[in-house]
Amino acid sequence: MKNIDWKDKKTIFALVVSLLLIGSAYYIYDYVWNPFVLEEQQLRSELEAAEQELQRINLQKNRIAELELQLVEAEADFERLREMFPEEEKVPLRLQDLYAVLRSSGVQIQKFNPEGRSEKEHYIENRYSIVVNSGYHMLGYLFAEIANFNYPTMITDLRLGRYSGIANELQKAESHGWTPITVSVSFNLTTYTSKVVKPKAPAAAPQGGKK
Repeated sequence: MKNIDWKDKKTIFALVVSLLLIGSAYYIYDYVWNPFVLEEQQLRSELEAAEQELQRINLQKNRIAELELQLVEAEADFERLREMFPEEEKVPLRLQDLYAVLRSSGVQIQKFNPEGRSEKEHYIENRYSIVVNSGYHMLGYLFAEIANFNYPTMITDLRLGRYSGIANELQKAESHGWTPITVSVSFNLTTYTSKVVKPKAPAAAPQGGKK
């Protein structure tokens, strides 16, 4: 192997050029290429995150119509509940509903009296006492119609007695063929209203000590 002449100008020049090339390559790799690779990786990560977020937004966007429909249905359900459990008892409407089913059932109303209200934890019971004269089939139809009201009701203290004019009713029924009044019926009808929850008063701010 031929010895290298370190004193030769060409050798020195070649060595200097080689060192410069190596230094330039290291500089480019460490200060140009590596930052470029890191920036590219960061941009790819941000792009993937943005694509995932866009996908999530598109999924939510597709649900807008479904959510709007659910909102409309929920509002309709809420209105139905407000009708079933109003915040104030509407006695004329209750009386109107009752008279409507009384007319359709054929019973004779003798008394309809509001009997006050009873407050529970989350609702209020509104009680009415009712007395009617009726036939058995009429009475069954009446209770079925009351059960079909668009608000909850409860019938309690049901009492049946012999109608005082039953003999005359039976005679008329034989003569004219209509359904006779045979019983006198008294019962309590209970309806319900929602209890308005009063907002809590804000807590008083603590007073500072005297200086």
